[in-house]
Amino acid sequence: MEYEIKIFDPKSASDALWDSFLSLEEEKYHEEYPDDPIPAKEETKKTFLFPSPRYTNIYWIAHPEGKENILGSASLMIYEKNQPSYEQNKHMAFLHIAVRKKYRRKGIATSILKKNLDWLKQNSKTVLQGGSQLESGKLYCASLNGKKAMTEEESRLSLDNMNWDMLNEWKNSGSQRAKGVTLEQFEQVPEEDIEEFCQLFTETLNLIPRGELEWEAKETPEVRKATEERLAKLKTTRTTFVSRESEGILSGLTETFLFNDRPTLLYQGLTGVKKEYQGKGLGKWLKAEMLFYCKKKFPNIKFVATDFALVNEPMIAINRKLGFKHYRTWVDYKFDVEELAKTVLR
Repeated sequence: MEYEIKIFDPKSASDALWDSFLSLEEEKYHEEYPDDPIPAKEETKKTFLFPSPRYTNIYWIAHPEGKENILGSASLMIYEKNQPSYEQNKHMAFLHIAVRKKYRRKGIATSILKKNLDWLKQNSKTVLQGGSQLESGKLYCASLNGKKAMTEEESRLSLDNMNWDMLNEWKNSGSQRAKGVTLEQFEQVPEEDIEEFCQLFTETLNLIPRGELEWEAKETPEVRKATEERLAKLKTTRTTFVSRESEGILSGLTETFLFNDRPTLLYQGLTGVKKEYQGKGLGKWLKAEMLFYCKKKFPNIKFVATDFALVNEPMIAINRKLGFKHYRTWVDYKFDVEELAKTVLR
């Protein structure tokens, strides 16, 4: 089969090209989340039209020449100079490749990879990272001599099976042990707290174990506000709880996300506490307060999902106590761009 690899521009793509692109996204979603309802195409489309301000994505597609039937696609994520974490991350990129099942093992993924490698070398990127939960993806990465950098798990828990008595104990214990500490909730960071909140977010996010993956995060007021605007366009509700010490310092946070097209599934985002305030039960208190709040505010929620690195033993212990069960596992791989190019061209 003759096909070409080219960049897909969400803003200028034709309706026919969009239809094929979104059908591939649906196929990919169903393979990765077989038990979940497939999101509406228009909702998926918005995620590409309103990209994250934290990084830049370049999309590639493989399709027969002169036709708009997409056989495979790729998303290349990079950090650009106007992004706050550029200096720490400028040498590397993340890549995810997807090929329709009936077109696999025909060299399409490798053709897409070669195009990306050319781009990476031209733009002085030295490290490429990416992962897969599918056995086919893992085997492909291993065949390219990818180095396993980290294994991650998504776990889920039905609210009917949530250990609410334990959560109530966490609330009571936390409030008693952390004397003078109060919890506050918001969907948009108050202007008077945004600088300090971004420092807290950056510090706690970078405390998360990430194996041998290379990336560092830096939250800024500009990025946070831009992200809030994006979530509003996507009709995604992000709920944040923070802990405030008696002297006024923000010491910990937890966040959840409720997506417009998945009203029954609540995603648990970052939970973190500054090092100097750990050991008081703040993380558990924040998690418990959040879950009680969301159960009341979003009555359609049936499940909570969370993900974590398998090297993050404290978080695993907390989730297992609550009753979270394994849902899916994926492996992240790391490649040296020059070595990968030699392997692909061999």
